[in-house]
This record gives sequence, C-alpha cells and structure tokens, in this order.
Amino acid sequence: MIRFSEAGLQAFKEERARLGKPDLGVQIAFAYGCGGAGFRVTFTDDPTAHHAVQEDRGVPIWLDSQCVAGLDGAVIDHDGTGFLLRHPDAAIVEFC
Repeated sequence: MIRFSEAGLQAFKEERARLGKPDLGVQIAFAYGCGGAGFRVTFTDDPTAHHAVQEDRGVPIWLDSQCVAGLDGAVIDHDGTGFLLRHPDAAIVEFC
C-alpha cells in the first residue's frame, strides 16, 4: 500500500485546491529511459484505464500493473520545495 506522509497530504490538498480540481489524484507508472528503469509520477484527474486504484485518506492513487507489488510501502512526501516518492528499498523520486 502506498500512503501519504502528513506533509505530503497537506501539500497535495493545497495543490488540488489551487488547481480547482477536487478529483485530482496521483498516477504512478513504471518507466524505462536512458538511465534505466524508474517511476513516472503525475497528478491527474483522468487516469489511464489499465491502472489499479488505491486510496489514502480520500486521495486516489492509480498504479500501473508493474508498480503494484514493487511500490508496497512507498510514501508520497513533501520536503517544503517539492514532492518525493520515498521507498525503503529504492532511490527517492522527485516529481511535480
């Protein structure tokens, strides 16, 4: 299960209010690139149809099938300057 830290949840709610999109959620997809494999994290209110849905305190989190098991235990955080996807077994991913 992926969850928000308190700081991440508060910053996300502020961003959702600022954008005026009450259905905004987080979409996480496995991505391949020049540097290898990683994750692409975006905010959306229109997720792709092939995503699994989790929820943390009213915020939908859409995951592609390759992310479901691999991101168990991950935390969406905010460090005061930007959002971070933290996982105990992986590198931190900065996004948005």
